[in-house]
Amino acid sequence: MRRERKFKLRAIGLALAFFLAACAAREPLPQFYLLTPPAGGNGRSHGGPSVYVQRVAVPAYLARNSLVMVRAGNQVAYASSARWAEPLDQGIARMVAEGLNRVAHVQATSFTPTSPPPGDSSYSVAIQLQRFEGTDTGQVILTARYQVLAANGTDPIAGRSFEARRSGWQPGDYAGLARLLSEELMELSRAIAHSL
Repeated sequence: MRRERKFKLRAIGLALAFFLAACAAREPLPQFYLLTPPAGGNGRSHGGPSVYVQRVAVPAYLARNSLVMVRAGNQVAYASSARWAEPLDQGIARMVAEGLNRVAHVQATSFTPTSPPPGDSSYSVAIQLQRFEGTDTGQVILTARYQVLAANGTDPIAGRSFEARRSGWQPGDYAGLARLLSEELMELSRAIAHSL
């Protein structure tokens, strides 16, 4: 009887130890990041032409909610605990519109899935994202192609390729990656503003 009781206590203790070890080995809870403009600067502009930033075309490998790091030039690593807080196509459109409001004398709005595009925009901006990631060598890369379209939305009046690279990112620092990508989107906004 005593042996049986001892055996049960040991089995319960062993099961409890395995359970606690399994809980301790879990991945960290996900952290969520927003693309945000740098502190300071101007807010929304008053006056000037209206600009609508269309839904951003995002390559399939980026159309996920995880932040991305590219290793060895072509291996994509998705961060398991670092995620975008909003769909990337919406976040980039929002950031570019905010950037245009800060750097150009325009009234910019951006794509949202719940609202139709404004019918009275002077211009619209179409962005095709190509790269938006950190690398294992510490670089942060934004590559895109954009077009500024006339009010009718079909006649391009300007367009070009854009690339921004920053070095010094520490791989694994996803808060830093989100901040640096946000800064690169502000550079893209400045380039688009020069085309208006």
